[in-house]
Amino acid sequence: MTKALGWVGIGIVFLVGCGGSGSKSMGTGGSSGGGAGGTGGMGGAGGSAVTIGNFAQRYAEALCAKNFTCCSGSDLTGKTQSQCVMDNAGVISLLTTEINASQAMGRASYDVAASASCIDALNAMTCDQFRMGIDGNIAACMSFVVAKVPLGGACTQPYECTTGNCEGADTSSPPVDGMCAAAPALAALGSSCAAAACVDGAYCDSTSTCANKKAAGETCTSDSECVNSCNTTTGMCSCYAGCMVVEAVSTGGTVLSALLLGAGVVFARRRRRR
Repeated sequence: MTKALGWVGIGIVFLVGCGGSGSKSMGTGGSSGGGAGGTGGMGGAGGSAVTIGNFAQRYAEALCAKNFTCCSGSDLTGKTQSQCVMDNAGVISLLTTEINASQAMGRASYDVAASASCIDALNAMTCDQFRMGIDGNIAACMSFVVAKVPLGGACTQPYECTTGNCEGADTSSPPVDGMCAAAPALAALGSSCAAAACVDGAYCDSTSTCANKKAAGETCTSDSECVNSCNTTTGMCSCYAGCMVVEAVSTGGTVLSALLLGAGVVFARRRRRR
């Protein structure tokens, strides 16, 4: 039995963050309105097919359009929409390359219909919803990769495991398989995070207690507190979702755990306790 890539089990990060620094400056946002390889699957701009080959570009375009429609000028300082698309498409393409490799080994599969629904859901978010973080987009995106490896099976990425947890893998050359392990226990909202990571949507605060992550406009001192990222210039959580390509591949670690993204594409990460 297989199951879709899980939110809790894998620790999905949807291009949420990494937005504190950027490239060149352009424009302001702040409007309150909303915006509207496998083969097959319809969705995305103009109803054209969303394949594994073009998913990275399509998702990056949708994400960056939301950033530059919904976010304030202070959150967009030092950023351009074109650079946003280029950076995020580049990072997301690393994921789709890995998914292709996993498909070739029979360890995971890409669902073209679900990937189109993922992009459509992001396009349909209102700006108010987008500023609250993109949890609303997660339900639509969490199933576009389907895990096929059961507990105890060989894996290189968490999304290959039906448990959402691959331990001991090393993707440096030559790659070394890990094993699909049981999903780790997570600390619930309001519980101590001294010995366990918090559930998704929560962070470990200064009292070692899991607290709800903060939406855009709330005060912050670090990225871990925010659904997206912390704008250290304003001292408030940023609306801007996405990141630049920085050290995308880490020797000795899985590609997905090395890519700390935010708002939209399913990327596994190791949860940070603080």
